[in-house]
Amino acid sequence: MKADSILFLGNSMTVVGPPNYWGASASTAAKDYAHLLTQRINDAAKGALTITPPNPAFGRWYHGNPGPDWNGNLLNIADIFERNYDTWDRARIQKQLALKPDIVVLQFGENIPMESFDAAKFKTALRTLLTDLKKSSEPEIFMPSFILGSNAAVDTIKRELCAEDPTHRVFVDMSKVGPDATRGAHAHPNDEGMAIIADTLFKAMMAHAVPK
Repeated sequence: MKADSILFLGNSMTVVGPPNYWGASASTAAKDYAHLLTQRINDAAKGALTITPPNPAFGRWYHGNPGPDWNGNLLNIADIFERNYDTWDRARIQKQLALKPDIVVLQFGENIPMESFDAAKFKTALRTLLTDLKKSSEPEIFMPSFILGSNAAVDTIKRELCAEDPTHRVFVDMSKVGPDATRGAHAHPNDEGMAIIADTLFKAMMAHAVPK
């Protein structure tokens, strides 16, 4: 599996800020799941993947998440997609699509407003997002399940869309992150939980990279 570039699209478990531009509740950037996973990939492939953290100088969406001018490979999509999936527009991640990543981690779901959840619209929006990524660079996409608690409605759709293109899409079960021992501030995964996320994703990537 090619691993020359990586893109993380996630919520606050992937990146927050300011002042700390890394996954919420991790003690340092090096201990959040994105940085841990990137290091594991580099160690295994003798690669040089890097993560470019958010830059406060760039424009913001809604509650402060990076806007379309941010061109890094670590992006919070809580407002860009989760809370506004029904108005999805690929222009919101145009700079990320232009990076043509080999690997994409698409971590999301916990901020979807379930009181107004429209399964059909959500599935259409997610399929469109996946198609946007596919057209960009045909990346290997790894989609973690719901991490903070559980949400069968959202995970079922994730599974179904991954099954539509199993050669390039992998649904990753994150149920082992649930115990209270892995929770930090605001119930987000602490360093232990982040390590479990990174290890689980890495194992899924290693399995996916082996010829069937």
